Amino acid sequence: MEKESSIIDFLKDFEVGFLLIPVKAVMKQGLPPIEIGSISLPETNEGDIIEVPRWVAEVMVQMDFVEIQEESFDVELFKALSRESMQDSSQPSTLKSDFYHRMRRQISLKKSMMEGDSSLKGDYEKFLASAYDLIALRTSKLSHLACLPSLSPDLEKKLSPEEKKLFESIHSLVEDWKKSILGE
Repeated sequence: MEKESSIIDFLKDFEVGFLLIPVKAVMKQGLPPIEIGSISLPETNEGDIIEVPRWVAEVMVQMDFVEIQEESFDVELFKALSRESMQDSSQPSTLKSDFYHRMRRQISLKKSMMEGDSSLKGDYEKFLASAYDLIALRTSKLSHLACLPSLSPDLEKKLSPEEKKLFESIHSLVEDWKKSILGE
C-alpha cells in the first residue's frame, strides 16, 4: 500500500509540473489584454502565436480561442504502438517524458467530446484500445526488466519518468521476494 501511494503521489506531482510547461498556441481570434492571477497576456490578433503554460492553453482551447501547436497525439500514439510492437519483447522503445500525461489528457478530451457527440464513440474506443495495448506491451517489458539486477543507462533513457518509478517499485518487490525465498 505504501509503494502504491508513493507512485500515485509521484504521478500527481509530475502532472503539476507538466501543466506548468509552456506550449505554443495559435490564436483563432483576437483578444484584449488578459490578466489572471500571475498570468498576463498581451493583446493578441488572429494568427498570433503565443507561449503560455499548458494549463492556460488548455483552458483557451476549451473556449475555442487557440489551437495548441503540436503533433496530433493520435499519430504519436500510433507511432509509439508500432515501434513498441516491432521491438524485442525485452527492449522498450523510447517515449517522450510527457507521453503519458498527453495520452491521459487526450483520453479525457476524447471522452468529453464523445459525450457531446455520440458519433465520436468509435474514435474514442479505438484510441482507448491503442492506449491499453501500448500500456500492456510496456508493462510486460518493465516486468521483465525488473527481474534484472539493475537497469542499464541506455534502457533507463528509454523509459518515461512514470515508467522509471514503476520499474523501481516492481524491482524492489522482486528483490524482496527473492530475498524471502532464498533466505538472504
